[in-house]
Amino acid sequence: MITRIDRYVARTYLSSWFLSTVFFVGFFGIIDFFQNVGEIMQAQERTGANLLLIARFYMFQMPGIYLNVAPFVMLMAALVTVMRLQRHNEFMAMSLMGRSNARVLMPVFVMTALFIGMQVYVQEAVAPKCARQRDRLESLLLEHEDEWVIKTVSLRDREQRLFQARRYKVNTEEIERLIISFTDQNGQDVRIEGRDAVHDAEAGGWRMGVASMTFVDPATHVSREEPVSFFRTDIRPADLLVDYLDPFDISYGDILEKSERYPLNRSYRLLRHYHVTYPVSVMMLVLLGLPFVLRHGVQRSGLVGLGYSLALCFAFMVLDTTSRSLGVRGLLPYPILAAWMPVIIAGSLVVVFFDTSD
Repeated sequence: MITRIDRYVARTYLSSWFLSTVFFVGFFGIIDFFQNVGEIMQAQERTGANLLLIARFYMFQMPGIYLNVAPFVMLMAALVTVMRLQRHNEFMAMSLMGRSNARVLMPVFVMTALFIGMQVYVQEAVAPKCARQRDRLESLLLEHEDEWVIKTVSLRDREQRLFQARRYKVNTEEIERLIISFTDQNGQDVRIEGRDAVHDAEAGGWRMGVASMTFVDPATHVSREEPVSFFRTDIRPADLLVDYLDPFDISYGDILEKSERYPLNRSYRLLRHYHVTYPVSVMMLVLLGLPFVLRHGVQRSGLVGLGYSLALCFAFMVLDTTSRSLGVRGLLPYPILAAWMPVIIAGSLVVVFFDTSD
């Protein structure tokens, strides 16, 4: 049953979440602006880009920034809510009414879950579309390109052949320079270099204007060269764009499709789980940080509790990043372990901390 106290705590959390969102998104947005302001001004002089175009660029960048700072927003909103309730002994009054800490904070947990749901929606439906518009404008503003050009994309196809696209024109789906490297069935090192490559969907590969294929015998180092105009591969223009984007700019559906097309790619297999564990980790950060503020209280140097909370959560983020890096490099045996291990460790600590905070 929702009581007046629950509504009061929920309103306190909502205002804290709003202030935390404005602070973190604005802070990182300002940092990014000052890092690129010189190049943006140069682009304005060269292309005549107006302030509206620059504003659109940062508008499309906001969803990506929000997804990156979402864990800190959720954590800080929850911590500030508790500290505001403790400031006037409201938290103590609620506890004296017979409510446990978990019951008092139930609105905080519910609101956090709702905002995590909104975060998932932004991740799946908003961020991928905005990322494409953002990168298109970035190519114009920062890279001084008249069209959207991706400088370099490297990925492997289903047969583990390295496919490198240099200056990929997204709008026309044309690759100015294409380099393909692999070892053939005879053990020879093969390198294909071509220009002006375009995808032929019916033939299932890429046609190149001027291209050559070089074979090198690793034992004798003798090489020979042959002309080539077509290379068959399962890599499509859409794969180049998805591989170029950051993990937060890719929807779960795209990751799932890529992990099934390229089952040997550890990065896709790991991201398949990470898109699930990332929202869970946000809740874990909130649950990890709250017990320290509850234990110390404002009258007992609440800044100490806040510092402990932020330090522990920073350690969690380091563990999460390290685990993902080890998983991509194959140093952890299973991608699912690399994705879920930080959440499992954090969940165990949550049980211990909350059990001792009442």
